[in-house]
Amino acid sequence: MALPREIRTAKVIEVNEAIKKMSPQELSELPGLDEDDFATFGALIQHFCFIDLNLRRALEIFAIAKMLPKSAVKRYPDLPDSELTEVLVEIVKRMDATVEDIQTASTFLDGISKTRKNRNLVGHFAGKRFPNEDVYVFVSKSDKDARKAGIGLRLGHVHIAVVGRSEFSAMTESVGRLQLWLANKYQEWELRYSRP
Repeated sequence: MALPREIRTAKVIEVNEAIKKMSPQELSELPGLDEDDFATFGALIQHFCFIDLNLRRALEIFAIAKMLPKSAVKRYPDLPDSELTEVLVEIVKRMDATVEDIQTASTFLDGISKTRKNRNLVGHFAGKRFPNEDVYVFVSKSDKDARKAGIGLRLGHVHIAVVGRSEFSAMTESVGRLQLWLANKYQEWELRYSRP
């Protein structure tokens, strides 16, 4: 599972330093999420449910139209979510530039890939708040995920990611725009490529 790189703002650095000094008990006593936080996380997850639905529907259209890259022909129904946009980018890059705005489509698909990492964060990490700071503190005990991020978990330690709350909300809104773009693009591709 890919996770987002931490954006090292002054407040994120300050909170990270404070967390390093906290005991496990103090960490567990951080304030919980509020209703707005749950709404933001739920919106992000639902946007990605629709994104993944439309990515898979698009790949099916391109499979029928014989436009899939050879590496994906047999695997496309079972591709992990994290690989869907990669395959679609390959297809888009080979499209007729007089018909498809390749640059725009590639930019939107890249945005989907990058923001998926934040969906993974809210889908797999426990979220908390930090007192008097506009940040989320995400915590996981998965050593496998920590190693993918370049750190191994020592005994008794957890994997922590700190993310600015307002930045996270803005990113979630942008995912809504990505989701809407893909829904419209899917309909366009369906009309253009699903005809015999």
